[in-house]
Order: sequence, then structure tokens, then C-alpha cells
Amino acid sequence: MEQRCEVAVLGLGAMGTATLYQLAKAGVSAIGVDRHSPPHTCGSSHGDTRITRLSVGEGPQYLPLVRNSHAIWRDLEALSGEALFEQCGVLVMSSHPAYDPQDPQDFTHKTIELARAYGVEHEVLSAQSIRQRFPQFAPVLDNAIGYFEPGGGYVRPERCIDVQLKLAKVHGARVLTDETVTHLQTHGEGVRITTDKGSILADKVVVSAGMWSADLLGAPFDRLLKVCRQKLFWFELAEQAVFAPVSPSFILD
Repeated sequence: MEQRCEVAVLGLGAMGTATLYQLAKAGVSAIGVDRHSPPHTCGSSHGDTRITRLSVGEGPQYLPLVRNSHAIWRDLEALSGEALFEQCGVLVMSSHPAYDPQDPQDFTHKTIELARAYGVEHEVLSAQSIRQRFPQFAPVLDNAIGYFEPGGGYVRPERCIDVQLKLAKVHGARVLTDETVTHLQTHGEGVRITTDKGSILADKVVVSAGMWSADLLGAPFDRLLKVCRQKLFWFELAEQAVFAPVSPSFILD
């Protein structure tokens, strides 16, 4: 039997799950579909941690999104009892032989300028200050510069996905896992979604399928979207890592 909804969300990683939860919370009839059973190891949301900070050196367009997300993580923690956002601070550093204090394109410089422009609480640290405040980074070069944002830290992406899926269901969302979308087709003023197990007729569709988006959407996205693999690693700390309990998340350029 064909299912119907106002909005279908295809792909339930970090973006899709958040979208599904917010739709359901707002009273929208929504269905989420994922080819696996999230949280899982097959998408870009896999792993234990992700750095989060307000002053995102990649561009100012991210700042309002991050600011809102920090409030959402706290709300979700209160609702679920799960620890999702560790506000341990973020330290961004430039420390390399080619570092140019006058280079406006330096990542740490861009982070500092963005924080100043948007009123993000932060400190600018010299190499000496970095060593004094955070001895674990004592090997930085003498010309190093640091940006410390106390409001940043890291989130637990898989926990966030799990919590938002559960809460989306509480608000009435339907979640279809281990079900693969095979075709999208305009149907009247809506979209018919064909899967390997059935079909869905939705007024609107949100595609958050990550690396599967190009194949799913077809032309012209199969030419415009390119999958780039980013390898992430997590290492267990040695027992003598005495600075671990007070260490911020960090980005070293």
C-alpha cells in the first residue's frame, strides 16, 4: 500500500534526522527513509565526535546555523537525558614555518576576524600564551597564533541521530529503515518515491542522502555533485595523558 505524507526525508544522517525531527515537532506529517539502520557506519555522520564552534573559518554563512544548533543540543539533552554536546572550548592554531602574520587567508586569522565581526566570545593567544594555558601544545612554533573559543567543543553525532530519531517518532514521524529509494518522479503537485519495498506519495521531498544523492537525483546533479572521501581517525589516549580532562577540541594548521 502506498504511504502518504506532507514531507518525505530521504537519508537519515545528521542532516536528515534533524530535519525529520524538526518537521515532526512542528506538526508536519513526515516520513524518513534510510537504506541502512541509523546511526550506522556507512555515511558521513559515522564516528564518535565532531568539532563544533561558532566562528567557523570556512565562512560566515555557518555561524547562525551553529548558534542555533548549540541551543538545540541543550534542548535535546534535557528531553533525552543523553550527553550530546561537550562544551570544552575550541582552540584553533596556526603553527608552521610558512605562517605569515599578515596573511588574511590564514585559517586562524579568518576565524578571529569572523568572531570579531559577529561578537563571538574568544581570546587571541600568542605562542607563549598557548604553552602556558595548554601545555599539551608546547611544541608550537614561536611565531604561532591561537584562537580560543570557550563556547565551542564537540558533539556526539551518532547519539544526536539516535535521540532525534526517537523524538521524531514520539511526535508522529514514520521511520523506514533498511529501505532503499530507487526512483523519484513528479506526480501532480507532489512527488512519488519508489523504494525496494513500496512507494510514498509526498507533497515535498528533502534529499539528504549524502554520497547517494547524485545517483538518486540524476541529471544535472550526477555531473554537479562529486563524492570526496574524508578519512577520520580516533585514537585512545595513553594513561599518562594527564591533560586530557581539561583539553579543548583543537584545529592545528
